[in-house]
Amino acid sequence: MAVRKALIRLEDLGPGGHYESPEEQRKLGAVTDLLYAEAIPFHAAVISRFVDPGKRIDRTIAAPQDAVSARFLSLLHRWSAMGASLGMHGYTHQFGASVSGEGYEFAYPGCNEDCPPDAAAYTLGRFRAACVSFLAAGLRPDWFETPHYAASASQRKILEACSCVIYEDNPAAPGSRKVTVAASRSRIGNTYYVPTPLSYVGGASVERDVVRIIRETENYGDDDLASFFFHPFLEFPYIRLQDDGRVLYAEDSPLRQITGAMKAMGRRFVTVHVSKNLFTMS
Repeated sequence: MAVRKALIRLEDLGPGGHYESPEEQRKLGAVTDLLYAEAIPFHAAVISRFVDPGKRIDRTIAAPQDAVSARFLSLLHRWSAMGASLGMHGYTHQFGASVSGEGYEFAYPGCNEDCPPDAAAYTLGRFRAACVSFLAAGLRPDWFETPHYAASASQRKILEACSCVIYEDNPAAPGSRKVTVAASRSRIGNTYYVPTPLSYVGGASVERDVVRIIRETENYGDDDLASFFFHPFLEFPYIRLQDDGRVLYAEDSPLRQITGAMKAMGRRFVTVHVSKNLFTMS
């Protein structure tokens, strides 16, 4: 009997924004500790350089010279030791005056000002910078994800050549519930797209999206990937940090509702792996 797979990706994780203070970072660690304790492997979409021009913030995991970056890097190494799959979510997930996690990084339709260039050198430079940041931090990225799933056709060909796994919906196979292969190839073999057909939980529609994801999963076939992404800060209101070091985590949190329902449906959470040019999920 085929394994009915589920995948979870924790989205937009970097040394800033919602994950800047010691309390926020401790709660972020509590989310991943819960997943690990419940034997749910997870993926982490990492913004390796966090930039907020308005606040003059520019932090990188490659050179954690302040406490925020150092604490975040410690979390990354902890997740790696847990067996989590770490990926590059662009390099800065922004361009120009935009803030990391909010802005676009590659070319996208409808841009009227402060637009990322549609240039090969720029695209390759961003990919390389993200790789260098990971390696300098003592980490190995397993995949790449474009910010907001946006890049021009020419940029996408370059990114496909650089990464054998792109963890996002394949523009050539919209709506797919299965892993697809790109027309172009990476330098070491096929380029695989791992989709997130269940989309994500929006900050303004948490309860509605939790119900939607669970109901949609109920109608998925055995070979369909129950794949979604989630912003961990949405769990923070359900986590209480105690003075004695204990963590109280509400059982009705959005993430716990989704993962619990998927497990009850017989879904098994898996992670992506690439080894000797072979792509697998286990």
